Amino acid sequence: MDLQKLIKNWHIKAGGEDYFSKFTFEYLAFIAYVKNNMYPETKDDRRAIQQLKRDSCLSYKYLSLVQNKKELRIGWEQIKKMLDDKPFHDIARVMTGRKEYTWWNCTHNNSRQKTSEENGKVNGVIHSLEDWGNMVEFWYSVRNNLFHGAKNPEHERDQLAVEYGYKTLRELVELLLTSET
Repeated sequence: MDLQKLIKNWHIKAGGEDYFSKFTFEYLAFIAYVKNNMYPETKDDRRAIQQLKRDSCLSYKYLSLVQNKKELRIGWEQIKKMLDDKPFHDIARVMTGRKEYTWWNCTHNNSRQKTSEENGKVNGVIHSLEDWGNMVEFWYSVRNNLFHGAKNPEHERDQLAVEYGYKTLRELVELLLTSET
C-alpha cells in the first residue's frame, strides 16, 4: 500500500470510535507523516519529535490556528489547566525507574543539552498557548502513557488527556495533510 494513502487512512479512521481509539489512529497518522514525509533521515520517533519541536515554520502555522480557532484554543486551555493542576509524567520513564521529565522544556537532540533556564522550568506542563515544544511533548507523552497501559478509560483525567490530545493533534494532522496539496 502507498504510504501516503496509509497515512490518510489512519487519519480518516481516527474520525470515528471513542477518543482512545481516535487518539491512537490520529497518532499513527501523525508519527508516520512526521517520520516519513518531514524527517525521513531520523532513526526513531524521539529524534523526529525533537526535530518537530524545532520546526519554526510549522510551529508558526499551528500556533496561528490555536489563536484563530476557538475550539482549538479552548482545547489547549483545558490541557493547560489540567496540567497546571497536576503536571503530566511519562509512564514509560516511571516504569523504567527514570522519574525525571527528560524531554519536557527540551528541543535539543540530547536532553543533556538543556540550558539552566530550561532545567529551571516546571516540567509536565504547557507554559503558555505558544509553548509549541511542550505541546508536541504532551502528544508524545499521551501516546507513551496510552501505549504502555497507564491510561484508564474510566479515569476522568485520562479521558480528558486523550480527548483533548486527539482534538489538538487532529488539527495538526489536518494542517500537515492540507499543506501538501
